[in-house]
Amino acid sequence: MQEARKISKKDNPIRQHHVPQVYLRNFCNESKAIAVMDKINQRIFSTGIRAVGAENDFYTLEKMEDPYCWEHIYANGIEPQMGELIPKIISQGNLLARNGAIIINDSEKVQLAAIMVMQLLRGKQSRDYERKLYQSYLPETLKKTKEVFAPLSEKQKELLHAYENDDYYFKRTSMDLALDSKRITQYTEIICNHDFFFYRIQGGLEFITSDNPVMLVNSITGNSRPFANGLLKVSTAVYCCFACYTQSFPLEYFGGRIVALLTLIPIGKFGLYPE
Repeated sequence: MQEARKISKKDNPIRQHHVPQVYLRNFCNESKAIAVMDKINQRIFSTGIRAVGAENDFYTLEKMEDPYCWEHIYANGIEPQMGELIPKIISQGNLLARNGAIIINDSEKVQLAAIMVMQLLRGKQSRDYERKLYQSYLPETLKKTKEVFAPLSEKQKELLHAYENDDYYFKRTSMDLALDSKRITQYTEIICNHDFFFYRIQGGLEFITSDNPVMLVNSITGNSRPFANGLLKVSTAVYCCFACYTQSFPLEYFGGRIVALLTLIPIGKFGLYPE
């Protein structure tokens, strides 16, 4: 394991967004403020996007040569793609577009599916789910490791103890899962095998998102509990919310809800529909 290199405070991105700022900007008003509801205290307030969807050192891995390599992958690789594609889709699905219009091409569909997968895997709810699995499987894994490799050296014992008690090893495992290219490609292909439908809010209704922008929802029961619904289930709908507040339409929020659902295939492809 390489020792962590020294990084100046100026280059120290400790405030890390699990919901990207480039995504949240689409929900801001003309003053660049976003309306937020605190679900715990039942309080609604306005704030800047730096304050929401973020935690200090959420992706930091102190023992890595670059402790911020995970954060840099999102900031330099994924979020610029989001910053280009989402406004483009919003523009193509504006209030002047006909219902049923095709607003993305095949290449954009693949790109959007990959963005959705990356967001699904990087979020806070994914982290919480992975932590439960890690804590559930780790004791048996450590037990089998001790049996297979016995007798263990002191260094090996220290390493196993670290896996059990040092949060770095869980976060490193989480990073490996989130950035597994084979897994990302597989999930992207599954989503791409569905049709995408964009629903546009009509009238003065508010459009909202959450700290989990990509949701897997049971279209029959409405159950949206994280990871309760698999991508391959016919009943699973994939929702991704994005919106825009612009000077062109200053009194309205508008946006799209992406639905990837096998049972909707007969309706059309990449279409825009009112809601």
